Amino acid sequence: MKEISPGKRIIKKNRLKISWILLGLLVFLGTSFIAGIFFGRYNFKYTTVEIEYGNIPAGLDGFTIVHISDLHLKSYRRHQDKLIQVFDSINSYEPDIIVNTGDFVSYLYDEMDSFTGTLSSLKAKFGVYAIPGNHDTGMYSNYYDRHNYDEHLDIIGDILESSGHVYLMDTSILIKVDTLTVSIAGVSTWGMIPNIYYGDAGHALEGTDSSDFTIMLTHDPNHWISDLQYRDNIDLTLSGHTHGGQVGILLPGLKLSPASSLYPAWNGLYLHQNNYLYVNRGLGTVGFPARIGMPPEITLIRISVPSHPVTP
Repeated sequence: MKEISPGKRIIKKNRLKISWILLGLLVFLGTSFIAGIFFGRYNFKYTTVEIEYGNIPAGLDGFTIVHISDLHLKSYRRHQDKLIQVFDSINSYEPDIIVNTGDFVSYLYDEMDSFTGTLSSLKAKFGVYAIPGNHDTGMYSNYYDRHNYDEHLDIIGDILESSGHVYLMDTSILIKVDTLTVSIAGVSTWGMIPNIYYGDAGHALEGTDSSDFTIMLTHDPNHWISDLQYRDNIDLTLSGHTHGGQVGILLPGLKLSPASSLYPAWNGLYLHQNNYLYVNRGLGTVGFPARIGMPPEITLIRISVPSHPVTP
């Protein structure tokens, strides 16, 4: 019988250990992915955010916004009941406004056909507002070319408006809150990463100069990074688009996601001077039907005014 040397025994033992480690890693990853499909993508999280402004009238103290984004309705095709439950819970908060920052579909507008009733169920005191995301241009379908993206956006807009949403595409609207005025502006987004393009923010903000508070809706938070954060006529920008990468770690003091490599602002609240941005992780999925450590999000934003605010 040939004797195995001590050195070869150690190598064989180490290889066996590495094999078990790799097997354990594969089991962990497989289990995480399965959990992300069947549990993670419907593990809805409600995030409450209070933003304090010292330069707005006291009458806006307590103004509430529900922010949702990135429904990707195709991902709810067989689970519309879950979306209905979410919308019912949103309505129960009786918010002042509801905003949706785009990507209603993943490929084409026909994904919305069976969801018009569900979309119509959203209700808010001063209205429901929406902008298109880059997927809403139809650019991921076979029916897209660079000359007809606006046709896709118009169809999306018609569906949303028939469902009770105010559709903002490089436009704005003014709402009266008692004696005060809140403006809501929205821009369109189109293109594929890294070539993402934005609508005309200047045009969208026309007529908002006299507002007491201005909200900008833009799908991609990189728009805020490159431009909007430097504008002194915007108080709050709301975005989505990143999905938080759909995989990562969200713990107190530790937030990790591959999305951070493309988006300096990829999840949560950001500030430049007195100009805030909130990035919502979205409700749907795209690319792969799972969320691992990065649950879908509904954001409840409350505007707060300090005890000695500016009077109107």
